[in-house]
Amino acid sequence: MNTMTDALSGEGLDRNRQQIRGRGRWILPLIGFVLLFLSLPPAQAQTTAQLTGTVQDASGAALPGAQVTLTDEATGISRTVQTNRQGLFAFAALVPGSYTVKANAKNFQPKEVTGVVLHAGDERAVPTFALAVGSEATTVTVEAAGEMITTDNGSRTSVLDSKQIDNLVLVGRDTTELLKILPGATTVSASLTNNSPTFSDVNITVNNSAVGNGININGAVNRGGTALLADGANIIDPGNMASSVSIVNPEMVAEVSVQASNFSADTPFGPVVISTISKSGGEHFHGEAYFDARNSVLNANDWTDNHNHIAQGPQHYYYPGGNIGGPVPFTHKNLFFWGGYERWLQNQGNANVLKSFIPTPEMMAGNFTTDNADNRALCPNGFVQTTTPSYPTGPWCNDLSGTIFPDGTSIPNVASPTGNRIPAQFIDPGAAALAKIWPKANADPGLAGSGGYNYVQAIPNINDGWLYRFRIDYQWGPNTKIYGSYQQAFNSDLAQGNGAHLYWTPGNAIPFPAAVSNSPFMASRWLGTSYTTSMPA
Repeated sequence: MNTMTDALSGEGLDRNRQQIRGRGRWILPLIGFVLLFLSLPPAQAQTTAQLTGTVQDASGAALPGAQVTLTDEATGISRTVQTNRQGLFAFAALVPGSYTVKANAKNFQPKEVTGVVLHAGDERAVPTFALAVGSEATTVTVEAAGEMITTDNGSRTSVLDSKQIDNLVLVGRDTTELLKILPGATTVSASLTNNSPTFSDVNITVNNSAVGNGININGAVNRGGTALLADGANIIDPGNMASSVSIVNPEMVAEVSVQASNFSADTPFGPVVISTISKSGGEHFHGEAYFDARNSVLNANDWTDNHNHIAQGPQHYYYPGGNIGGPVPFTHKNLFFWGGYERWLQNQGNANVLKSFIPTPEMMAGNFTTDNADNRALCPNGFVQTTTPSYPTGPWCNDLSGTIFPDGTSIPNVASPTGNRIPAQFIDPGAAALAKIWPKANADPGLAGSGGYNYVQAIPNINDGWLYRFRIDYQWGPNTKIYGSYQQAFNSDLAQGNGAHLYWTPGNAIPFPAAVSNSPFMASRWLGTSYTTSMPA
């Protein structure tokens, strides 16, 4: 629970009670919903920001008791504090966003600064308000120019805002892929000879984050050196090699901030903290529908597939979705919602190819000689009929001479009429039954580049799924805000991309008999709840 509370006057308590009583009967169900929030894992300090400043007169003297009003430009909700004897004011535990700060005092001309952008974990100070003597009816407005530079600490923080997330090229559907553009970020490849990252930026799954799977920041170790927060909840799973348990969708996140070094001691995570803040609703309704698409219609087929008469698979990656947010009706614009949904339609085409040797019908019947066309095609060298008969060796063609049968007899050498033959009574019935479900040979083992395989099968890997995320923000009184978000996702694809095995692809593999082996993934959890408050002194 993130809570920052200063001294509160008795009048302030009475004011809060009156406002809560005036909300109406709809507040009772909301209280139950809030209690559910409070029972869930709380968000951490990296989800909020702090804004401070000073109010002075034109001569530089402090103005105690000046009123400073902070307005969230997205929701229109304001909170007000007064400066202390030194003219200082502070707003703690602010939700990241764009704000307007206005200072006014009796007999002084008010002044406001618009477009003050705060990111997760920020501790910012606005330029000093120097109020000139004049009419209180005229306000001087100043637009914040760019990012305010932090001067009271040496922390190094990089931010990807919503415009950058929208405009930067993203191959997949996970925002953490963009972290590679930040200073100090390096991409770890799967091996010294492979330049591609260890994470997949094409085939999307529910836990497809680049954090812990190939992107390192500021020299932190690949696994375990970086915390990934979604609205304050850590979504790194220490029990799964420190990889993410949830995807960070670019259409559902407002910003990503990276604290790489020298941040304050109140930060519970580290040494590198990546904090993602989800989108939230504003005072006006806003929604969108989108369709991201990528396919292989212009891709060329490779040489081996062409000569084995295997057409290129129709790869496609389609992501339709939409979202909407705004105020909840009949709540006096104190309760806001945002929800988004995305469908995953992914076909990797011939991304995985199984290669194997399929015995001929004669071999399945126990005949391993080359006196038939099928065996000769698989073993083109045939017998070498000499005084010392031999059988050509190769990937699949070996001499069975000397093999001992259960009755103690053995297979004669290849010169014998019964050489390289297994009598029917010695063929295991279970093996014969399994052999019946094997696929038929479909490739030329003598083709250059085939590796001697007579079975080559491209397996289209269908990986479909869905994702939705929901967030609510509730303004509980003038200085207290409660918000929470929930995300759930599902996808199911072939194990190892081909369905031949659950954990790896063995050599000489064929498709799993009777069905495919799917790997479904479900991620379902609260991703963050937070209670932020800033009370007037």
